Amino acid sequence: MKKETILAMQECSKQPFNLNTVNQTIKNCLDNVAALSNKFSSIDQINIIVELFNLNITILAMVNLRSGQTYLQHEKRCLDTKVSLISNQVNYYNKASPKANNKIPESFYRNDYCTYHIPLYCDDHLRSAIEFINVSNQDFNAADIIVFSQIAHLIENIFKGFSIIQHLSEENIVLNKAHLEDHILVDITNIIVSTHHLDTIMQLLSKAIIEFFDIDYVGFILPSNHKPNVTPFYSTYNTIRTPIKTTCTPIKQNTLISQLDALNEPKLFNIEAICIDNSDIDYIKNLQDHCLTDLFCIPLLLNGRKKGSFLLAHKNNQLFTAENNKLFQHIADRILVAINNIQIYKNIHALNNSLANENLYLTEEIKSIDTFKEIIGESLAIRRVFEQVEMVAKSNSSVLLLGETGTGKELFARAIHQHSLRSDKRMIKINCSAVPANLLESELFGHEKGAFTGATTQRVGRFELAQGSTLLLDEIGDIPLELQPKLLRVLQEREIERLGSNKSIAVDVRVISATNCDLTQMIIDKRFRADLFYRLNVFPIIIPPLRERDGDIALLVQFFIERFSQQMKRNIDSISSQSLKLLSEYHWPGNVRELANVIERAVIINKGPTLHINRSFLSLDDKYTPSNSVPNKSDLVIKSLQPINQSHDQQLKEQIVKILKETNGVVAGPRGAANRLGIKRTTLLSRMQRLGISAKDISLEE
Repeated sequence: MKKETILAMQECSKQPFNLNTVNQTIKNCLDNVAALSNKFSSIDQINIIVELFNLNITILAMVNLRSGQTYLQHEKRCLDTKVSLISNQVNYYNKASPKANNKIPESFYRNDYCTYHIPLYCDDHLRSAIEFINVSNQDFNAADIIVFSQIAHLIENIFKGFSIIQHLSEENIVLNKAHLEDHILVDITNIIVSTHHLDTIMQLLSKAIIEFFDIDYVGFILPSNHKPNVTPFYSTYNTIRTPIKTTCTPIKQNTLISQLDALNEPKLFNIEAICIDNSDIDYIKNLQDHCLTDLFCIPLLLNGRKKGSFLLAHKNNQLFTAENNKLFQHIADRILVAINNIQIYKNIHALNNSLANENLYLTEEIKSIDTFKEIIGESLAIRRVFEQVEMVAKSNSSVLLLGETGTGKELFARAIHQHSLRSDKRMIKINCSAVPANLLESELFGHEKGAFTGATTQRVGRFELAQGSTLLLDEIGDIPLELQPKLLRVLQEREIERLGSNKSIAVDVRVISATNCDLTQMIIDKRFRADLFYRLNVFPIIIPPLRERDGDIALLVQFFIERFSQQMKRNIDSISSQSLKLLSEYHWPGNVRELANVIERAVIINKGPTLHINRSFLSLDDKYTPSNSVPNKSDLVIKSLQPINQSHDQQLKEQIVKILKETNGVVAGPRGAANRLGIKRTTLLSRMQRLGISAKDISLEE
């Protein structure tokens, strides 16, 4: 709908009676009355009086039947049905009985001898009367009165018809206005359902509102999902100096924003008055530069929660009438629905992407599932690791798992996750050495469509997949040096940026890293950043190699025999003593993974219920014996990190002693040290025994 039509409708709604039409109707009446009066009676003058209450105008019209001269006059005055120029009764006036308090100008009764006043049509909008006047010394007779009554009846019917037409015109204007309002509301609704892209919706909404109202400015304040102290401002100007173009400008939180955010109902501001307290804000300066005087703010509230603000500004406040403001509120209600729908759509879209990526991830996990499901072992070395897992699991601290290849670092990472407060969500993992260096950043942080060649769709990275959960960075020592600063930033700022995007996404992820590399030597060789190492090495756990787990080999052998026998439908229930001795004396450079492979191969070729191990299944180095073993690179890694582990034992001892002192040496019970530490009584006693803590030691500490 064209804006000229809108303005015309608004102007017509202010003036239900067209004054030119009224004047022409009265002149036609005077001409017809003059003709009838000259034919049927002898009078000198006829007056017609019309009061238009909606316009506060009184129309005085007269015709001189002797000269044929017609005269019409308007008087602007505040009309009241109780105080009117028109008597509501038929009256006869002459020299003997003159008019009382007559407010009609004397020129309309000059030299009159007698006047016959007949009231005509009267309703809420119009009151009228006709007067027949003689200036000669001659009274009206009965025949004249009959003619006057008939003429008055005809004129009254004319005014009735005229009033009816005006009423219909008013109703038509109201209906057209309602139709136009429905039109803009339908347009707004169509825009809302046409797209889920916020920038596009803001642009289309602003253009539709400007074209409908011919308003000078439309703006939107929307809360930021990424940076709480920065507010996105959508602005569209419609002035001579600025073409219609929607821009989005981030504005830092300030006094004006706080003032607008605090509104719970629409409010009209004077821009000049706002500028007094906010003269340093560019937004207000721009409004003044465009010669805008009034700013109308409508808060966008949904169930009492602020979703933003809808702003309108114009060069005068005549646009902000109660009727238009009501329509603005209807528009704001629909805008609120649009903003809420966009948020819901984004959440659903993100959830769908997360589910799709998680499904892909789980498919990959199923394909690469390890050969065992749980940690088997009762040795002192493995129990020590269990204690450390239990100690750190409930925290959100980063954990660094160190150990040779095949020791089961991933299993311990899963154990930490399963005992953590994040265990209700699935742990996500990525092997940093298995992903090409040029794709690792995309795998970790995700990418937008078109971010690089081949990026045909948006992809969610592992950090986003692990939102609220745990992310295992396996083989962290193989992460490229150029990617390490970005990983460090994520660990420090707790937010990521997808490739091809400059929007930050907050992440809540607990990071567990694993490696068999000597990170300290890599730092010396400048192949690993020291600051990243310190971020990852908050709580290091050393996973012992299989050769240091005395007594665990027999348990692991039995576990794998049962597992692979069931898978291959073989009836094997034991292992020969000679084979078990061979396995126990072997140095296992591949650790538990190598042991699983040896047992699987033996089950495949074995005959009978007792498993026999062929020495050829083991390392090609037949000269190996425990006495002449040479430590490999992984041994050196473990050795270099032993002081770190000893430091943790000392910290653990100090913590237990401190709690025991606070509980006066009480171990069990609701106020005991075990309860304070969040562990079982027997676990605490076991740790005290291992660390050499006794009641005597506690008293000596004191």
